[in-house]
Amino acid sequence: MSGVEVAGIALAVLPLFVSALEDYERGLDPIKSFMRWERELPKYIRKLRNQHVHYEQTLRCLLEPITTEFELAEMLSEPNGQLWRNSGVSDRLEDRLQEAYKAYQNTIVDIDRIMKKIAAKLDLERAAELSRNDLEAILAANPKTRNNKFEFRKRVRFGMSKKTIKGLLEELDECNKELERFSDRSEKLEVNRRATKPSFAARLQQIQGYAQSLHAVLSSSWSCSCQSYHKTSLQLEPRGNIYASGAKKAKSAAKGTSFIVSFSSAGDMNHQPWTWQEAVIRVEEDNDCEPVKPALKPKMTKSVSFGEKPPPPYTPTPDLVTSLSPALQEVNDLCASIQQLHKSTSLIGFSFDSKRLRGVFPIAHQQDMKAMSLSREIITLDELLKHPPLINGKALKLSKKERYSLAVTLASSTLQLNSTPWFPDEFKAKDILFYWTLAGPRPIDIEHPYVRSELVALSEDGSLAQKPRGFGSKNTVLLALAIALLELYFGVSAEEHQAAEQGPTAAPFDANPLMLCTIAYDWTETEKENLSAAFLGAVRHCLRCFSDPGASLQDSEFLQAAVEGIVLPLQDELYQFLGKTAS
Repeated sequence: MSGVEVAGIALAVLPLFVSALEDYERGLDPIKSFMRWERELPKYIRKLRNQHVHYEQTLRCLLEPITTEFELAEMLSEPNGQLWRNSGVSDRLEDRLQEAYKAYQNTIVDIDRIMKKIAAKLDLERAAELSRNDLEAILAANPKTRNNKFEFRKRVRFGMSKKTIKGLLEELDECNKELERFSDRSEKLEVNRRATKPSFAARLQQIQGYAQSLHAVLSSSWSCSCQSYHKTSLQLEPRGNIYASGAKKAKSAAKGTSFIVSFSSAGDMNHQPWTWQEAVIRVEEDNDCEPVKPALKPKMTKSVSFGEKPPPPYTPTPDLVTSLSPALQEVNDLCASIQQLHKSTSLIGFSFDSKRLRGVFPIAHQQDMKAMSLSREIITLDELLKHPPLINGKALKLSKKERYSLAVTLASSTLQLNSTPWFPDEFKAKDILFYWTLAGPRPIDIEHPYVRSELVALSEDGSLAQKPRGFGSKNTVLLALAIALLELYFGVSAEEHQAAEQGPTAAPFDANPLMLCTIAYDWTETEKENLSAAFLGAVRHCLRCFSDPGASLQDSEFLQAAVEGIVLPLQDELYQFLGKTAS
């Protein structure tokens, strides 16, 4: 059993012992009570009761920073309940105590030993079916009644000397003081850790700002007569280097920030001299006027599409950047700029300083476009979950690796791009698209997902129009993420899950936030024993945030907590699955 579960059993058994000793005291005749205990038994009962209060308060202090208000209330009201057996709570407590966790475990073992010594001298009923732990057997055989009190079916007997009980109570007091010191010191250290640990929120907010500005600049750069035919899509990337450390962090920082944007044309092709073009847009983070070379693209990239006809879901890895001129012209007509190099290269580059887009220049690459030949046919995540296509008579289902990877990408991208025009607040499985491939190990390009959304047009004053929010929540996007994580983990859609749970009488599926919230809560509660620690923690974090009217991903501390509670655990679990290390 974990240190948390043992702590819960001790918390549950202490009030039982107090009640049992009180029952024993009431059963003693006055002469025997005076001769044996010299009126000290009430004092020992009072001390044991005080130790119970001290112990409960200390556990509250230890658990409060790592649990929600509802979780903590449940744990304290049901000290032998399921939450004490939850490995996620144990992991969070270990993360909080860090180097003191081993000492904490030793102290809990001492408390368990003290409780068992007292139990050995109390003649209480035991549950025969529970033999692995004597304390659990006592709890099972002596449950609380409806009035929240213990009642014993036979007279309680207690055969311990005054010296022994006094020594055990002194030991218990010392254990309580040790736990209290662990709690106090960990709280002080936590303040220092917050001051020194990486601020992922700052970097994510920076990327979010770049994405917001890029959308505004691109929207204003279509000055051609055929602008209504142009669609733009932004690749959705996990950007795992944001959470890297050491040499990897330094290496990724040197590359800077870049976005991969694909432009396509739809509608009357007679007006279009080009149909599709992909571009690397490198952000000039220091606002220098000199152009910056585009960063090399990682081997695995994820994509997000926002047009009716998204471009093919691949991006060649550039290995040589063409020499750039000392200065690039500001782009006022994006269509004309694309036309300059469209026929000569498949990948072009732009420079972006958050206010202006400049370019254009070609980027050479090794990969032959034909090697990644793709069909223009698409399939949605919803279709893959509900009706996976048959390939050679076998259903093409997402592998566990693919589902884990998609979960990390969606979680990280939600925090990067929320509240920007690129990312919808209420994305669903039907909005996530994949392209069929004509060659390769998989007939569908699962490595490059797209998220379907509509671009938000600029207002007359040039500002971005505000998107309406569902259900009046600032964190509707986290509810959508919670549903997506559950769907990816179990490999079934929310609609299928609801139908299976309700059977033939299932009501029509309604995707409004209230219904989705209910589905997510019920699904999580029903399957919490089957969910991995990372997915369970991430889903619960999303649901807590969605339900909190004061929470906002625009707040740095809240965003930082979202990274630590959602993205990092999912990323670590993916690394473990792949047999890799995070740093």
